[in-house]
Amino acid sequence: MNTVVSEGIVNLYNEMNDLVNKSGMYLNLEDDNGCLYFNVWNTHTWGEYTLYYFPVKFVEELNPTLRRIVITFYHDFMKENGITTINDEADMDWAIDMLTEGCYEDEDAKERRAREKLVKSYKDGRAYKLLDRVWRKSYYKNLPKAIEEYECKNGFEQGLIELLRRGLEFIKTEKAIMYYGYDPFYDEEPDYLPMTLEQQIRVVYDSDDIMTEHLIDFYNSSRQESYDIIPASTFAVSPKTDKVFTLEDTYPERFFKWADDFIHYIR
Repeated sequence: MNTVVSEGIVNLYNEMNDLVNKSGMYLNLEDDNGCLYFNVWNTHTWGEYTLYYFPVKFVEELNPTLRRIVITFYHDFMKENGITTINDEADMDWAIDMLTEGCYEDEDAKERRAREKLVKSYKDGRAYKLLDRVWRKSYYKNLPKAIEEYECKNGFEQGLIELLRRGLEFIKTEKAIMYYGYDPFYDEEPDYLPMTLEQQIRVVYDSDDIMTEHLIDFYNSSRQESYDIIPASTFAVSPKTDKVFTLEDTYPERFFKWADDFIHYIR
């Protein structure tokens, strides 16, 4: 049901919008079950990657103890932040169909076997099972202790452990990265759906294989008629409001800074 907006409300909105815009912020007039309210919002700074695809293939090369630590970290990190894997998602089904039914007339027998092996891996094989494992498995109840007590064997492990240690702030946090998935252009009956944070921040098997390339192609194709959700903080304004809205919360900026370093290190 559409809420009727009076001329007075529109005039008040225009006056407030001018004031808010001068402060470098934005204002929406929104409806909460028939009650109108003003919502001040501003976006946070995205990181260096267009899509935050966290790969897990590298854990296959780790020793059993470190592998369990990393899998536990991934599991807790995903659960706390509302992040999922690509398993059983609609765009994943599309990517598999592309690799199964696409035109590959120029490939030789070796290339065909490699493609079929990759499809099998993502459907129910190695890739699918590892992604399912990080989603379901947690080996340590006290992950910080496990990280601190691990004895690194080489420089790579030292760097990885330090990144895991830094990443602990994004586990057991009061807010999740998906908490900031505010859509300032929300429409009850949109012509197209926005590209959500869940589609932009995910866990993949391998960030560089052809399956992930197809997922990226799907994303780029979909966004041509849509727009990206960028993490934003909001502030509802009412007659009882007694403070000024600021972007003091830097969780998204800290999240992306760490994610930039982590993904760059493990790729």
